[in-house]
Amino acid sequence: MVGVPGKSKGCITCRRRRIKCDEAKPTCKRCEKSGYICAGYDTGLHFINTSTAPFRESRSSTTTTPAKQYDRKTSIKIVPRIRTVVVAPELSLVAFQSDVCVSYMFSNFVWRTYGSGWLDLGAEGRIDAMTRQSINALSQTFFGVSHHQEQLQLKGSMQYGKVLTLLRPKLANPSNPGLEYLIIPVMVLLMHASYEEDKTACIAHVKGLLMMLHVCGPEKFQKEPLRSAFESARATLVTTFLIARQPLFLDQEPWKSIPWALDPSTKSQQNHLVDILVHIPGFLASDSKLQECPDAGGISSLLHHIKSRLYTLYVWRYEWDVFNPSAAWETTPPSPSSIPRVVPKKLHFQTHTQAAEILLYNAVHMWLLSLLFRLSPHDPTVPTSTILTTALTASTLFPLPASSSPSPLQPPAAVLSLRDIAIEICRCFEYQMESPQSHRSSSLFFLFPLGMAWPVLEKEERYRDWIRGMLDSSDVTRGYAIGRNVWFSNYYLPKVFGLKMPGPDPF
Repeated sequence: MVGVPGKSKGCITCRRRRIKCDEAKPTCKRCEKSGYICAGYDTGLHFINTSTAPFRESRSSTTTTPAKQYDRKTSIKIVPRIRTVVVAPELSLVAFQSDVCVSYMFSNFVWRTYGSGWLDLGAEGRIDAMTRQSINALSQTFFGVSHHQEQLQLKGSMQYGKVLTLLRPKLANPSNPGLEYLIIPVMVLLMHASYEEDKTACIAHVKGLLMMLHVCGPEKFQKEPLRSAFESARATLVTTFLIARQPLFLDQEPWKSIPWALDPSTKSQQNHLVDILVHIPGFLASDSKLQECPDAGGISSLLHHIKSRLYTLYVWRYEWDVFNPSAAWETTPPSPSSIPRVVPKKLHFQTHTQAAEILLYNAVHMWLLSLLFRLSPHDPTVPTSTILTTALTASTLFPLPASSSPSPLQPPAAVLSLRDIAIEICRCFEYQMESPQSHRSSSLFFLFPLGMAWPVLEKEERYRDWIRGMLDSSDVTRGYAIGRNVWFSNYYLPKVFGLKMPGPDPF
């Protein structure tokens, strides 16, 4: 074809026979001598697409295209031009290292659900540079440890030090504007220090959080992403002070209402439960003092406050049942081995959020009941009657419709032992671990409830193996509290395996 280098000008028959054509017109003499019918020289048109853009689906009817010009005369074949991209062997992938590490960090569903609403924004650079740098430090250390890359782990540690250097002068003068935005990088640094098992640094970061909250006040955390960061920080501090048995100023009413005052409907059910949980560190502090110096008046006052929070908890639960009808159900899965399931029926929820709410509810319930039984050691009927009376009173506020189907979840009045609560925690956690990577909603206390259930069930071999098996079903939770803790709670959550939970003894 004219204009196309290397294209033969011979007749179609000679080209098919792969012989040289004499190109005589109108028919080839070589074909005639050989007894072949010459097919002529019409080769058709080939349009080569030199653009990487896709072909248009339609063209204007007024435009005369090559296809219409040669219609019924010449066959047309459109050949896309394929361009091969060759990557130079010397091209370095170091530019993508940060993105790879951050992406891997978000595969940790415990971190991802804990930092919902602020950790992802920080990783995208949508908060500030310091937050992005602190997340890079955490992700590089996490990737380096997980993949045994010491150089990357060292790089993460150095980045952690650089962020600390930038942070110190800002925290040194709390009167500087914008102090509230430092809560996010400090939270990430706390995650980093806890993962590295640096207890001294963890304590320093917790003190930094307390200082910022004191100075800023609850009004500074009314808008996103600071409110979500405050919710995560509050969960961290509550758990820390539970272990320390010290009262926490976050139990004051302004801290339980003002951060959500602009839109109270955005306050999640988990945060309503934290409003109850935040009082328990103070209860534990009072209980410790009463153990050292028993006082009838002090015990009576503490019991009054515990019953008040228990009533609030039961109201929450009955309201939850009304607004979440048919949220949970049971199935009987086939046993894959000769060993039957610990609990024959498996618990399911409509959403992971509902499961997280019931998990936290049970953890709060366990704390309150254990304190209630501790303070009434000589008459076990007193706590039982208190539970029944409180549950009956709370149920009148949110009665269930008569047509409601029975729920597999235990109602408050049916729970009379910590063992019942611990088993339900395990059943809820089993559901959470079926597809943990699909979790996208917030879960402020992913592992904390299971840590509460462990000391109650650890002496029963089947339940102990069940809990271990659930934790070992994912790389994220495998080895939790056994050796390196892959969650950042290593400092402020107890290592439940082999150690008893601090607080009241289970009964």
